[in-house]
Amino acid sequence: MLSKSILSYQGPFSFSTIDWLLSEFKMAAQNHDLSFKIYKKMISVMIEVLENISKYSDHFKCNGELSSKFCPSCQISLNDSEIEMESKNPVTKKEVNRLKSRIDKVNSQDGDALKELYRSIITNGEFSAKGGAGLGFVEIAKTTGSKLEYTFENLSKEYSLYTFRVSMNI
Repeated sequence: MLSKSILSYQGPFSFSTIDWLLSEFKMAAQNHDLSFKIYKKMISVMIEVLENISKYSDHFKCNGELSSKFCPSCQISLNDSEIEMESKNPVTKKEVNRLKSRIDKVNSQDGDALKELYRSIITNGEFSAKGGAGLGFVEIAKTTGSKLEYTFENLSKEYSLYTFRVSMNI
């Protein structure tokens, strides 16, 4: 079944953009009669995904046709059985293997193993230069109960377009 987009944005990301998107999603959730439980879960997912975009896309300018492929975006889609969030943002090629490794590690865990991985990261987590310890992917997987999907597409010599997608049953 085809999904319907209920929220879509492409442009520069900041904390005020995140606040605006969360407010817009609240209205979209009400307009599409999403349960409060699904709304709360999706808000949690959105915060993790959107903050990551904000952290890693802060040095890109989103003006002009040439830079549009470097401009981050997100979309939330809905059908009768699932809600899905997809985000796209440029990352440096040196970040690709680290992202793949973290997502693959999360995807290889079941529910109990995810809880243990979460505890391990909280206890022993090393923080990246951007301030993350890697909890976001674990939190998203725990919240949605779904595997995390990703792709990387070549943008330039130094950058790849990172597409992240996660869905959950409604």
